[in-house]
Amino acid sequence: MVSVEVNKGGVKQGSGSPLKFYILVALATLTGLGASYLFSTGSFLYGTVLLVLFLTLFVTESLLISSRFHLIAAVVLNSVAFAIPFAKLFSLFFLGGFIILVLFLINGAYSGRREMDNMVKIHFTRLVRVISRSMITAVVVFLSVVIILNNNFSASRASINRLVDITTPIISRFVNGFSGGANTGELLKSITEKELSGDKNFIALSVRDRRTVVENQANELKLKIEELTGITIDSGASIRENAYEMINTKLSSLTPKAQIYWSMVLIAVLWLSIQSVEFLIYLPLAVLVFLVYELLFAMKFITMQMEMRSKEVISLR
Repeated sequence: MVSVEVNKGGVKQGSGSPLKFYILVALATLTGLGASYLFSTGSFLYGTVLLVLFLTLFVTESLLISSRFHLIAAVVLNSVAFAIPFAKLFSLFFLGGFIILVLFLINGAYSGRREMDNMVKIHFTRLVRVISRSMITAVVVFLSVVIILNNNFSASRASINRLVDITTPIISRFVNGFSGGANTGELLKSITEKELSGDKNFIALSVRDRRTVVENQANELKLKIEELTGITIDSGASIRENAYEMINTKLSSLTPKAQIYWSMVLIAVLWLSIQSVEFLIYLPLAVLVFLVYELLFAMKFITMQMEMRSKEVISLR
């Protein structure tokens, strides 16, 4: 079994293990702190790199610390460090996210440790998968809470622009000429003209009359959309600009109860999205954990021990 010399009674004195324990926990804690700090300052690329390193060290920490007390203490310390850069957002909602972070990380660490204790031969892929289920949930939920609180239930123009650009290929299949930069008024006219193109009476009209009919019908379509959404549409603005105004107006009008409801929906969507590509996360993570294990083994930071175990077996007499 791979382990830092920490037993159920505590850290063994005089063996060097206490120092190893503190180093291991400190590395995981500092990388977690660094990752969240970078996220809080908007450095998402470097923050993501440190987050991956934090998750790797967290899994390693979970597998190497055998004492339940020390493992829980380490996880709580990791969680506090990960949350500190976002302390300015403190609220009941933030506290709820933090509690979920702590509980799920503890569950992931304990589940991984228990799984390894039941193994005869260590399988890193299986262990990482067991730990990552709770670990990823913890991080996704907490960061989702942070994102919601940090934006104060509003969306930045850049975020809306990205959303429009992402959905453009889908919408353009049904609405010809749709794009984020398209003029809203012209797009409405284009939609109206296409709808009327099959009308014989419309085709029989003069060019000027057709233009007048299109403008009137497009204006009626605009009024219907405004009535449906409760938002005033600027015909002279682009789709992106109108989408920005529409989304932020809707978000700002949400009641506190509705904000909580939609927050839960957003968190659920993000969590399901991450879970759907979970295998793309835990496989590379398993490789990184294995590399860290090999490095620690080469540095004689950890040792390989063989255990003789007895096992209860039920059989017919």
